[in-house]
Amino acid sequence: MTQVRVNRVQCQNRDGVVVFVKTRRIGGSVAVWFGNLFLSLTDSGICMFARSRDWMAWEEYCGHLLYPDRPPVQCGPGNTVTMPEVHGVSLRKLLNEGKRDHRAFAAAAREVRRVHQIQCDDYKAAWSHGDLHLDNILYDSASDLASLIDYDTRHVRSLSETYRHADDLKVMLLELLTLPNNEWCEPARCFLRGYGNAEILEELSRQLCIPRGLAKVFWYTRTRFCSTHEIEQRSKCLGEIIHQVVDEERTTLHQINPEPPLENSC
Repeated sequence: MTQVRVNRVQCQNRDGVVVFVKTRRIGGSVAVWFGNLFLSLTDSGICMFARSRDWMAWEEYCGHLLYPDRPPVQCGPGNTVTMPEVHGVSLRKLLNEGKRDHRAFAAAAREVRRVHQIQCDDYKAAWSHGDLHLDNILYDSASDLASLIDYDTRHVRSLSETYRHADDLKVMLLELLTLPNNEWCEPARCFLRGYGNAEILEELSRQLCIPRGLAKVFWYTRTRFCSTHEIEQRSKCLGEIIHQVVDEERTTLHQINPEPPLENSC
């Protein structure tokens, strides 16, 4: 699954405007069907779009919902989606180039928190991404802003809003845990502080336990096949960071909105 690409993406110049054209590959829907079977058996909580028109409609809807000020996403001709250029470099590329720019992770956190507050008609609750890995977050250093891309996958509707949001954070953070030595700590801490929603972070902490059975196979794909022992140790450290950030967040909220003193009834 990690190697199969059901959609092909091409960069094109149309009348001096750079756009990206995503096309469903021949046989892509068959690959999606088998992929969804795997995702279901592993209780992943996400699914892909087997029908091209459903995927295209979701790409168009999410593009307008999250970034209404940008040129609209256009569907067609055929099984293609044309998207405007989004300035920035993926977080994965930044890390691969050895750039541990904490501003990028702070900006990513602010953007993820922002989109997690947008109401989605399909969920009848707040929106979530479903596959928020490091390639799907772009950072523009000139504006110090982050953007989300690629809406090929979505959470299943039965999941709660809190669970979906925590899962989005988990996908990105599990990939950070695969960085060598302790290079993951500061980017993760910076991201968690920037996101700063105590309820979601507590749910994230509960989701960090390595599952058993087939679900463990999916966990391996999320952690890029790192050893279980190493990921377990780093997950514990991440859990400690989460609790620290939650305590900081609640302390800050208490300072801003202190509880009123109790009236003396005597």
